[in-house]
Amino acid sequence: MQATDLQSLRLCSVQESLTVERDALPSICVLKWGGLGSVLTTRPFLQALRDRFAGSHRIIYITTASNAPLVERLGLVDQIFTLEPRGFRIIPALRLTCRLRQTQPSIFFDLQIHTHRRLARIVARLSGASHRFGFFRPRESIPPHCHGIYANPFAPVDQLYLEMARLAGAPPPRPKHIRPLAISLGDEEKARALLHGWLAPQERLLVVNPNASATALVRRWPIPRYAATLAALLREMPRLKIVLIGSDRERAYVETLCAMPPSEKTRVKNVAGLTSLGSLLALIARADCVLSNDSGPLHLALALDVPTVGLFGPVHPDHNARLGRPERKIILYHPVLCSPCVHHVAKPPCGGNNHCMRMISPEEVADACRVLLSNPPHGSRDALPEWRFTRYGPDADALRDTADRQADPASSRAIRVA
Repeated sequence: MQATDLQSLRLCSVQESLTVERDALPSICVLKWGGLGSVLTTRPFLQALRDRFAGSHRIIYITTASNAPLVERLGLVDQIFTLEPRGFRIIPALRLTCRLRQTQPSIFFDLQIHTHRRLARIVARLSGASHRFGFFRPRESIPPHCHGIYANPFAPVDQLYLEMARLAGAPPPRPKHIRPLAISLGDEEKARALLHGWLAPQERLLVVNPNASATALVRRWPIPRYAATLAALLREMPRLKIVLIGSDRERAYVETLCAMPPSEKTRVKNVAGLTSLGSLLALIARADCVLSNDSGPLHLALALDVPTVGLFGPVHPDHNARLGRPERKIILYHPVLCSPCVHHVAKPPCGGNNHCMRMISPEEVADACRVLLSNPPHGSRDALPEWRFTRYGPDADALRDTADRQADPASSRAIRVA
């Protein structure tokens, strides 16, 4: 296990501020690897656990070191353990399970659906938890020694997690009661410093993320189409400024877009590699609109309820784009025969020539941005639609009645699947 000491983050060790009584509480372990978007989809699930088990259990979150700062900002867990799933991880995994056993885990939630599932099951089995929950996919049998949940590929992933929480006795939380992401004054100051002297108070700010993680580059919309879209918006909106974001490794790729509209270079700024997670959150929160591929910054914008234009193709948006108010987001997606392909096939059927993304035109993206930049909508937060699961078996009626009593009646609408 790789312990991470990230300045103010308190990771991988029992916090000194916890009382002896708190240390003596049994733990609930949650394991989720993946990217920032994967972590954000666990927020309702974690809130359900916090509401149900606060005061009786500690919640431990197991993830990668790169995800740890975001998990800390969720404010819903007591401890964070890190384990990198790539490569030969048996020895670090054994060390982790020894640490987990010391926390007296009573429940272990394995939230891995598509990747690194074997390692996740090993960690869950060796943790010593008396109750283990995990997913099984189509054509798979229920995992042994585990409460199995069917990973319906057509269901929103956050609802799959909430179904797992229900089986453990934790009803879903009301959307308004989900703890917001933490943004500090220091984060806001760093974001303001990036914009100081460049963005005037009366100007509009469009934050653009043209990137996607290396695990699925087919999610990227082509750079020339981004360039055509931004050039059109800059011509039509004289008070518009555009900030391009990304990681340090993505800076060169982002720079190719920054250089494309030559007549408006002073109105386009590349801050890729210059932001921390906190300053990125503050920058996105300051934006009048965010334009992004299906990647971490898109899900951060949706979680912050910022007006957002999301571009989807290899992943169906119903699967993980449910955050945010409907009137504050426009999701563009052209279904083709081979979509969705990510997590379903080893290699994209298109061979990387992502037709699903290329079918999205610069004109419709520009139109979507105009709508959100010109008429920022207002209104109260709408409740997330909830999938209803039917349990089969001799106790189905009793289980269903219990679930109905626990569920929030206001959120029991069925979601439409295209």
